Amino acid sequence: MIRTVAWSKKFGAFGMFSAGVLLLGASDPSEAFSTVTEDAFLAAPIVSALPHITLEASLPEDDQTVNDEVSEVRLFFSDAPLMRGASIRVVNSSRRLVRSSPPAADETDPRQLSVQIDPELPAGRYVVQWRCIADDGHVMRGDFTFEVVGR
Repeated sequence: MIRTVAWSKKFGAFGMFSAGVLLLGASDPSEAFSTVTEDAFLAAPIVSALPHITLEASLPEDDQTVNDEVSEVRLFFSDAPLMRGASIRVVNSSRRLVRSSPPAADETDPRQLSVQIDPELPAGRYVVQWRCIADDGHVMRGDFTFEVVGR
């Protein structure tokens, strides 16, 4: 007896992965499926399903209302990203890019990236869009918002 079994959610982070498994001559297909998948896991390379770099914190913080003037956006990552390909963009509520310096790594902690904003941000709501590359080549990106209120 030959059966083809397809699965898509078996692999967690590989949820989009699907494959066929041939089950040959098994009296109980679930038993043969279990044996075949165990063998496949033993032969497969180990790949981390966790993100390679994560944004741990930011200044200003996500959804924070800031009473002070904002002249810098600083991101704190779980690991030092590569500067090649690093990007931090600040966008105002009119969807216009705010002028800022190129991203720079902190001299004492390379896990921190920042951009300088001059002139300081006026009152309004802002979105920070970030992108970085881990040393293993994985691209991570995200965004968060904050609001500056007038004094």
